[in-house]
Amino acid sequence: MSYIDKDPNNQELLAELLLSVYFPNVKSWNAAYGSFFSRNYSGDLRSVHPETNKVTLSRNGLYDILPEKMFFDVEDLRFRESRDLAQRIDEIYEEEKNIKDYFLPLDSFFFNHSCQYHATAANLIDNEAKWLLKQLFDYDIEAEENVYVKQIAPLLLHVTEIRADLDLIAHILSEVLDCKVDYQVNHQDEVLFVVHRWDLTSQEYYAFVKEIRPLFDFVAYWFVAMEMDCIYKVKDYHQPFILSNEKPLVLDYNTQI
Repeated sequence: MSYIDKDPNNQELLAELLLSVYFPNVKSWNAAYGSFFSRNYSGDLRSVHPETNKVTLSRNGLYDILPEKMFFDVEDLRFRESRDLAQRIDEIYEEEKNIKDYFLPLDSFFFNHSCQYHATAANLIDNEAKWLLKQLFDYDIEAEENVYVKQIAPLLLHVTEIRADLDLIAHILSEVLDCKVDYQVNHQDEVLFVVHRWDLTSQEYYAFVKEIRPLFDFVAYWFVAMEMDCIYKVKDYHQPFILSNEKPLVLDYNTQI
């Protein structure tokens, strides 16, 4: 499971969504349902094993929504002695496991059907977004080559809410670049975005600065107020001022005057 269940942001997401993001090539899952009560302390997707196509979910399966009387007579437990009662409860747990295994193919069928439904819905939404971007902004997202711009381009559909909101823009950039991005307004008509990326070599620094230039050109054109210039810098404030061949000092990145 590793990286899926360790991310607290995943706890509220549907299993179908998580699996479509992390394992898009797996088309069929063997889905074991837990119970609705387990949702109180875990995410919808409790565990996943892509090597065997097995997932465990925090949901009621078919067994859980059927009347208990269909399988067990609870009254049968009322007048048993303690030792006999404990043995019978162990037997019930084993029988319950076998019944859930019996329903596993049906639970898996409905879960995979749900996965297909969500994938179809996501594809329709994605195609609609592409069409709207082309019609409203004359922007072809499929022709976009920069990976960062491709992530942020769909937000053009919300440009009126984002434009000139520097706090929100900095937050969006932080998410896209996966590092802290803050800003400072140097004067009335210029905003400087500072990208905090650490431990880059000189080659990595220059490559990264070049790679994100289209992103900030895009942000400047669409999201920053028209009367403001938008500039950016990549900074490493953590590296000490030590001469080293392995991590050379780069002026205005990890070396300040």
